[in-house]
Amino acid sequence: MRYRTEQRKSILDYLESRKDACVTAAEIAAALSPSVSKSAVYRNLADLEREGKVIRVGQTGDRSFGFRYAGSHSCEGKIHISCVLCGKTEHVSAGAALRFERALAAEDGFSLNRGECMLFGVCRDCNQGGDK
Repeated sequence: MRYRTEQRKSILDYLESRKDACVTAAEIAAALSPSVSKSAVYRNLADLEREGKVIRVGQTGDRSFGFRYAGSHSCEGKIHISCVLCGKTEHVSAGAALRFERALAAEDGFSLNRGECMLFGVCRDCNQGGDK
């Protein structure tokens, strides 16, 4: 049996308010300190990941990882793209996702698990800003 504590609610509220971002446990702990301890953040994130409410995302260029809110139905079955410069995370358009999925299946015989797929690159805003 899982208890819904105020700390857990605070963590979920924080993640839900940042649906377009991938945040680290340290960022969550810093934002919610002192009302939520660092150990409570890690413990709750592990539980939330097992429950499918958050998705652990590996960071590019190192061994660290962040977390993305997945508790909303709008994220189910979506491929996500995350900007390595600003951290913004979005859904791949339905048409592009379908073409990508079909190409992987036809050319590589690979079946994509959309709900766990995260692609990294540079977003339109950062590209236009010359930060590429």
